[in-house]
Amino acid sequence: MKFEQPKDQIEIEGKLFDVDENGYVHFGDIALDLLRQQSQYASRYVNGKIEGYPSLGDDLRFQGDPSEYHELLIHKDDIQEFIKRVREYKNNRWS
Repeated sequence: MKFEQPKDQIEIEGKLFDVDENGYVHFGDIALDLLRQQSQYASRYVNGKIEGYPSLGDDLRFQGDPSEYHELLIHKDDIQEFIKRVREYKNNRWS
């Protein structure tokens, strides 16, 4: 998937992210700034196809293939839900 020219920005947890004309944000930016993970690792939670990683992206809007994590996009309205799911999973796993 190709990220279109930024049309807008969205602020999440005090950080600004570029939003393209279709409402999508680079997943890698979200991974680094909000999950504190490289996109290659955070993208494993999108569809859970790698053993040991749950599918936390069900019913959320992504564009691209998670295995091509440099090209992966997430819809701006689904970012907070995805972040919440990943954080809850990690908290439950380690508690």
